[in-house]
Order: sequence, then C-alpha cells, then structure tokens
Amino acid sequence: MESKNYSCNKDGFTLSEVLITTTIVGILSSIALPNYLNQVHRTRQNEAVSTISQIQTTIATYADEFGLLPGSWADLNSVNAVMTDTGPSQKESFEAIKLAGGHYVVAISQSANLFTITSTSSNAPKLNIIACINLTNGASAVSKGTNSDAAETPNCG
Repeated sequence: MESKNYSCNKDGFTLSEVLITTTIVGILSSIALPNYLNQVHRTRQNEAVSTISQIQTTIATYADEFGLLPGSWADLNSVNAVMTDTGPSQKESFEAIKLAGGHYVVAISQSANLFTITSTSSNAPKLNIIACINLTNGASAVSKGTNSDAAETPNCG
C-alpha cells in the first residue's frame, strides 16, 4: 500500500506577506494619486488656456473683418467656432458657456474695446484663467491660477 503525504502546499503567500505588500502598494498609491490628479487638472487648465487664446484671436479677427466689436458667442462663431460639448456656441450674448470637455466654464465681459475672458473649473477652483485683449492698443495677456493662488486680472491697459 502506498502512503499519501498530506503536507502543506508551500507555493502560496502567507497572510503577513500579503498584508505587507498591500500596505506598501497603499502607501505608494497615496503618494502617487495626488500627483497624478494635480497633473490631470494642470493639463485641463492648459487645454482651456489654448482655447482662450483662440478666443482672443477670434475677437480681434472679428473686429478686423467686420469693423464692429463682437457682442456674442454667435458673432465669434461667424469667424471661428468656439466649441462646447453640444457643438459651436450660438448664444446671443457672452454669458458663461461650458467648453468642450466640460471641465471649464468661460464668460466674456466687455468695456469699450477691452474684453476680459474669465474661466473657472469646478474641480480645481484655484486653477482659474483670466485673459484680456484690448483692441485699442493691441495688448493681450493670459493669467493662470496655481494650486496655491488664483489668477488675477492681467493688465491690458
């Protein structure tokens, strides 16, 4: 008769090895995740800055092409589309619109030939963007907020 050996299988991990590994992965994740999320927010901010720079150019182009100041998103779309998730914005004012991607809301205020473009994100409120373009002197600027300080209005005097 053959004797059977019922010894423990030593191919697996012990409970303490699994707990130590899980703890190490948790610690590394708690360090890496905030950095990853910060980078995602900064990337979205840079994408919004690019769109706002395009809007500044579109405002100047509209004024040059038609000899009038634009008064709405629909006016700007006659020169260059300002995209939202539902297509080009056709609003008959410069009230706030949500840019394509849905992460930033943009609005334009106008005082004579000075246009101020403000943009905020609900996910990262201090990573706001404020830009301006002055059609009288041609000045334009963009100011970006950081994790510690929100953007301030640049001088396009």
